[in-house]
Amino acid sequence: MKPEVRGWIASLGGTTGIGPRVVDALDGGGETLLEAYGEWLASEGIAAGLLSPTEAGRVEDRHVNDSLSFLMAWPAAPPATLHDAGSGGGLPGIPLAIALPETQVVLVERSSRRSELLKRAARVLGIENIEVQTRDLRELRECEAIVMRAVLPPQDAGLWMKKALRSQGVGVVALSRRSDADPRWSDFGTVVEATVLDPPGWLLIIRKRGH
Repeated sequence: MKPEVRGWIASLGGTTGIGPRVVDALDGGGETLLEAYGEWLASEGIAAGLLSPTEAGRVEDRHVNDSLSFLMAWPAAPPATLHDAGSGGGLPGIPLAIALPETQVVLVERSSRRSELLKRAARVLGIENIEVQTRDLRELRECEAIVMRAVLPPQDAGLWMKKALRSQGVGVVALSRRSDADPRWSDFGTVVEATVLDPPGWLLIIRKRGH
């Protein structure tokens, strides 16, 4: 992991926030697991069609680090349970499960073939806080936390998450990598920038206030 990425993670939430917890997890074997997952994506994942072959040389920067940027949504403390809706190749769910070993991460994937690949990845890597569910993401309800990457447009994701989240739940949607945020994104939640990514990454954070 690049020093600037590690330093950025350590700063999240200050000295008593989520950052130091994640750094402890990385030091306890998490960083090695992230590297192993990146290697799995670049080999077996690409062979299975989970990523394009053109992504082989940028798995860490474009996919693993991008997934870790979702940590920004929980600066104080991680959720107990987190659903990765439309997980695909395990992004962002598997990197988040590695970074947050005390969080139960549920990878939700409609394709049974991809679900089996996700189960294999968790088994090969030895990640114990992952559950894989083969189901349509639109079935989710009363979730504490949901993450989503490249599944639905911001407007559709925002409307759906209001149904899928429980009261006070938090949903996070990855937005385009670009130098400036689209002003329309803020219609659906709070837009934050992950400055550690190059080009910058943007996240839409949706907090459900009521029922």
